[in-house]
Amino acid sequence: MRRILTLVCCVFAFSYSGLAQFQFGAQAGLTTGSGGLFGVGAKGHYTINEQFAGQASFTYYFETGTVWALDLDVHYSGFEIGDVESFSLTPFAGLNILTFSSGLGFGSFSSTNVNIGMNGRLPLSGNLEFFVEPKLVLGGGSGFVVAAGVYF
Repeated sequence: MRRILTLVCCVFAFSYSGLAQFQFGAQAGLTTGSGGLFGVGAKGHYTINEQFAGQASFTYYFETGTVWALDLDVHYSGFEIGDVESFSLTPFAGLNILTFSSGLGFGSFSSTNVNIGMNGRLPLSGNLEFFVEPKLVLGGGSGFVVAAGVYF
């Protein structure tokens, strides 16, 4: 947990260091897998070039025990739908790492899955952008996940 907190602090520090290519965000998410869970988390989005961007997000789900997910995605902006000045959609694909640890001592479970989805972005004001991100998680922990939040 200390490593994750250190990583989040470093990401937050880099987002205010003048790097226009990096954005940090806060999100809330809902998943249909595992009986439907609600969670909150953080997201980092790094623009590599005009066509590709990398994104990492961490979501902690509120459930008995400890449930969290780490998503590592690659966005393809060469197929952007919409206008850059208004709402735009970009497809993405990546890995989803889901971990569940029972608070009752029944053990733990971890799975690595593939996810595909779309990232919708709407500029609000200044550096704020609203995003919504529906995706399908394919594999052992399969399901549908919707996340929404704000990039700073």
